[in-house]
Amino acid sequence: MTMRRTAIRAAAALLVGVMTMPLAACGRNPLDVSEVTGPRIVIGVTFDQPGMGLRKGNQYSGFNVKVAEYVAHKLGYAKWQIVWEEAPYDQRVTMLADGDVDMVTGMYIDKDTADSTTAKAELGYDFAGPYLAGRQDVMMLAQDADDVHTIGDLAGRRVCVVAGSRTVDDLNHVLGSSVTMLEQPSATQCTTALMTGMVDAVSAEAAVLAGMAASADTAKVEPLGLDYAQGEYGIGLKTGSDKLVSRVKAALADMKRDGSLTRAYAETLGEVGYKP
Repeated sequence: MTMRRTAIRAAAALLVGVMTMPLAACGRNPLDVSEVTGPRIVIGVTFDQPGMGLRKGNQYSGFNVKVAEYVAHKLGYAKWQIVWEEAPYDQRVTMLADGDVDMVTGMYIDKDTADSTTAKAELGYDFAGPYLAGRQDVMMLAQDADDVHTIGDLAGRRVCVVAGSRTVDDLNHVLGSSVTMLEQPSATQCTTALMTGMVDAVSAEAAVLAGMAASADTAKVEPLGLDYAQGEYGIGLKTGSDKLVSRVKAALADMKRDGSLTRAYAETLGEVGYKP
């Protein structure tokens, strides 16, 4: 009888453990400022940039997505534990500060900021990287591309830029009020503005424009290769995440060392013709 009671108690304990496991997995503890906790990791990416961060149904692709998956794996997360959140440029810093996301890939900063510890401290978030060199470029309708040879040739024209992007500051620094800037929420909407004649050109990161130009819906557009400002891509984390920044940097170093970064580039940005 005693053996039977013991067996029943053991079975009951096992059943309780099995029943509570899904409940624990349903919760979400965001990344702490110093360490990884919780069953899920929430990562912010773009949803509409071919080659960089693109969502089709429940599938996510692009260079920044592959970087995020690799880093998450190094932090102890499987793919099924990643929750993807759309991170528009003008909302990223707030999303990090409020804990809506644990990290954001594809954070782009200009070269001067990347080279200055003081400037990086004033970003409003912690920057881990870089993992890709970037630059600012211009895209126009192919029929009009021959009219622009330098960034100065845009003077007097209407140019679409993504709201909250570094492009706004870079283009303003180079051309000031000599261009009329139309800010749109995304690169896709800027491309639509170009295709419909609302603007004469689109200015954005060259990697983003390469993906837009390579997509089937934008076959009539052409990046100009003006490369008028330089920058770098990295991962954004909540301010004060010193320990986590070190772990993310170590993961990025491993990604470069074991060849995963090169493979990720070849399968994404390499396919759309972007050359860092």
